[in-house]
Amino acid sequence: MTPKWFAFFLVVSSSVSQLASAQSKEVSLNYSLIVYNPAKSLTGDRDLNGGGGSFGLNFGEYLTMKGEFQGYTTTTLTYRVPQTENSVANTVTTEGNMFTYLFGPQFNWVLSRKRIFGEALFGGAYTNAYANLFKAANVTGISASNNGFAMAFGGGLDFGIAKHVAVRPVQFDYFMTRYEWKSLGINNQSNFRYQAGVVFGFGNY
Repeated sequence: MTPKWFAFFLVVSSSVSQLASAQSKEVSLNYSLIVYNPAKSLTGDRDLNGGGGSFGLNFGEYLTMKGEFQGYTTTTLTYRVPQTENSVANTVTTEGNMFTYLFGPQFNWVLSRKRIFGEALFGGAYTNAYANLFKAANVTGISASNNGFAMAFGGGLDFGIAKHVAVRPVQFDYFMTRYEWKSLGINNQSNFRYQAGVVFGFGNY
């Protein structure tokens, strides 16, 4: 790296650091439930229970840039695998888990000791559920990718209980994942997500 580019890098890094330190921040911890809607050719909805948290950088009262990370697990599930060129029709049982990583803006409407918010988050979702299914069903000729695109649109409500602490009783999201294996009819999965937890603020939160 030339001295000129090194100096530029230091200036940009310092500016970003100063901007971040000047903003208020928030951290949330939560329980999360996904009503997951897989391909209709396999089986019906099921519940994924889990939890995680998020980190947010507040730009005034109305905008928060957020990063969110959640983990989920399921109990043993039963799948009805259809007849395809890669598999025979049969019924198998297996388990799976999911990890999601989403980023994007949260828009806030602040009232007296309350905050209503909406969010639009984009990122990815990792799961081993389909790989476990393919293995249990002896599916051949195709492989299951463990990573898919994901996004969440929704909002919720925070109640302030102390100067830097709020309770989040409800958050509802449309949560979409995209795991694609076209020979099994798997494309977008339209899911429902509920979250509840607590939010901790730092700085001028």
